Amino acid sequence: MSKDDKLANLYFYDFVKNYEGTLKIDPKLDLSKFNSISTDTRTIKKGDIFVALNGENFKGGNFTGHAIQKGANFFITDTKTQIENGIVVKSSNKFLEDFASFIIQKSKNLKVFGITGTNGKTTTKELLTSILSKKFAVLSNKGNLNTLIGLPMTIINLEQAHRVLVVEMGTNSKGEIVKLAEISKPNFATITNIGKGHTEKLINEKTIFEEKKNITNFFNQSCVFAFNFDNHFLKDFFSKIDCNKITFAIKEKADVFARNISDDFSKFDLCFSNQVVNIKLRAPGINNIYNSLCSSSLAIKAGVDLNLIKRGIEEFNGINNRFKIINLKNNNVIINDTYNANPNSMSSAIEMTNRIFSEKKKIAVLGDMLELGKISKNEHTKIGQELSSKGFNEVYAFGPNSKNYLKGLNKEIKFFEITSHSNIKRHINLNSLTNTVILVKGSRGMRMEKIFDSLDI
Repeated sequence: MSKDDKLANLYFYDFVKNYEGTLKIDPKLDLSKFNSISTDTRTIKKGDIFVALNGENFKGGNFTGHAIQKGANFFITDTKTQIENGIVVKSSNKFLEDFASFIIQKSKNLKVFGITGTNGKTTTKELLTSILSKKFAVLSNKGNLNTLIGLPMTIINLEQAHRVLVVEMGTNSKGEIVKLAEISKPNFATITNIGKGHTEKLINEKTIFEEKKNITNFFNQSCVFAFNFDNHFLKDFFSKIDCNKITFAIKEKADVFARNISDDFSKFDLCFSNQVVNIKLRAPGINNIYNSLCSSSLAIKAGVDLNLIKRGIEEFNGINNRFKIINLKNNNVIINDTYNANPNSMSSAIEMTNRIFSEKKKIAVLGDMLELGKISKNEHTKIGQELSSKGFNEVYAFGPNSKNYLKGLNKEIKFFEITSHSNIKRHINLNSLTNTVILVKGSRGMRMEKIFDSLDI
């Protein structure tokens, strides 16, 4: 890829010369010839442009000189400086957002897919990317770079050949989704579902929905929205928005739906209109059936036929640390579902573990579910109750909410509170187990993937 193929190179000079700020530039400097845009002096390379972003614990403007020393040929900062070949603006972070928005405005024929929701955002984004790549040149944000920094940095990587942009949008506070939507202007969008997540700041499911629905704030009648009809918030939203609509569901009647779902959630029939294709998931689970229906709905509206959709879904290997089933000796299984956790995803993981491995002894190793605010204690207790109802035999809990898991457990379930990830080795010896399944899950901040290191997996 030539740097001349990037839209950022094509549009940067036109944007910066008209941007409000104090511009100091060598007339000989060609601002279309930079290598890339960087926000990190640790990885910046010669010929890059440095954007001095600010965060809670850092001020990027303090590193502008270091960026120039390492070879950056231009900088953006909101800190006064005498260094030349840069622009001093009111807010470096806002500059990055505005430049990304400028690129989108210039990309008149670009299909932009926006995805938000409580659960399944990243998986749906990756599934949709896999499907759309069968027909279009696609760019999507890597991992879960779904913030007011990650999303603009994704857009800055757009090339002239790209016809589709797929972006995940995350939030844990009011007002973030509308900003992300304003930058990216999606003309295809979905809310995967509404559940209990980030309630520390977003309070409850109603306010979560009110925040998430802002993904459609810049819609017109031709824009496409895919509605999850099995979620009552999204089903009710159907009649309240004027756009090009498609629905998906498993339980309710919808345009796109699944039938003949296998007991282990690895196979199902994908149905649309009078067409049916058989799907075999490499990453099984009821959540991934929903994610497949959601991504298929958007792809159908983008003109992708069901056979290509089938290929895209079946080639998707799943995402690291998302209900990854690992087979061990002695007929044992351990499930790595450590990417994140909230009450909905935790409940789903427990349900799937019980459904797929009903004949095995069941052990749960759980970290706290974070950012739940006032409902935290009660939700952890409810998960304890679910573990009881689904026949779990042992529970190992890590974090301040361990005792709240315990409150929901039946007395016959063995409970252990572990004080560190490495402490699990004192309790679980894989070599002594047979025909056992171990579910490991917790919020991102609990770093539950370290359990696997402690168990030498």
